[in-house]
Amino acid sequence: MTERQERNDRLARRVGYTGGAINLALALVKATGGVLFHSQALIADAVDSTSDLFTDIVAIFTIRVGRKPVDADHPYGHGRFESLGSMVIAAMLFVAAGILASNAIHALVAGREFDVGWPAAVIAAVSVTTKEWLFRWTKSAARTTRSPALRANAYHHRSDAFSSMTVVIGVGGSVLIPGATFLDSLASIAVSGFIVATGVRIGRQAIHELTDMEQNPELVGELGELALTVGPVEDAHRIRTRRYGSLLYVDMDIEVAPELTVEEGHRITHDVKDLILAQYDYIADALIHLEPEGSRREGEGPVRGAADEGVPHESERSSR
Repeated sequence: MTERQERNDRLARRVGYTGGAINLALALVKATGGVLFHSQALIADAVDSTSDLFTDIVAIFTIRVGRKPVDADHPYGHGRFESLGSMVIAAMLFVAAGILASNAIHALVAGREFDVGWPAAVIAAVSVTTKEWLFRWTKSAARTTRSPALRANAYHHRSDAFSSMTVVIGVGGSVLIPGATFLDSLASIAVSGFIVATGVRIGRQAIHELTDMEQNPELVGELGELALTVGPVEDAHRIRTRRYGSLLYVDMDIEVAPELTVEEGHRITHDVKDLILAQYDYIADALIHLEPEGSRREGEGPVRGAADEGVPHESERSSR
């Protein structure tokens, strides 16, 4: 493991542990305040913070596993565990949202008449500030470490900030408007909606990663241009990337003059690979396929699971 990777791992753990401690404290304060000041919305927000605590644990675990080195059973490393962790986080969000919405609807149907105390709004306002700060810090760390699990956790923090803001509005309305205690329960339902939206966003990104959907079309173009800077390379195409946690794997075809020797072609492929790995520290490996010049015009050949005409070129993918 490089010094940079070790530094990123320490940052990821620090963010995860700090977030977990903050979420535990917020969950306890919100739950206590929700019971004391009769706020269904604040209790719902406490459940959301509790789910945040569990997602912190999931993130810490999956990042720890995902950063393990390549072994005989995992030749591409363990990075996909981070994407699996994001899926778990999304599932937990859906469950939490369902529980909150059910409780809020039940309170509305039952016609609950408890007077909501204004301190509940103060607690929620403190949560808004705290969770927005935690979102920005976690998102910055996710960008630095390129961790899908940290990114998912960051947007869960942002969801909690929005839900707490909704609680402030709902509780404030319940306190200021006579007979409007139902606003507290409506705020709880709105919190559930924010949680579902966050779960959908996190789950969709995780599915894209697990199904090898192209993550960065701009990077594909950059890789092609970079390969062409190696003198003997006449063409670079059929460039594909796969994400494994914080790292990418690259496949690329390059064309050179057909009269070059095998030894010369071998050296050129290594030159291209070394250049890519030196330029992008988040690319784990690059598989370079050598072809004689003009092969692209003759077609890529069949690929199992692809259309009969082969794999579309980058230009064809971007135009669809």
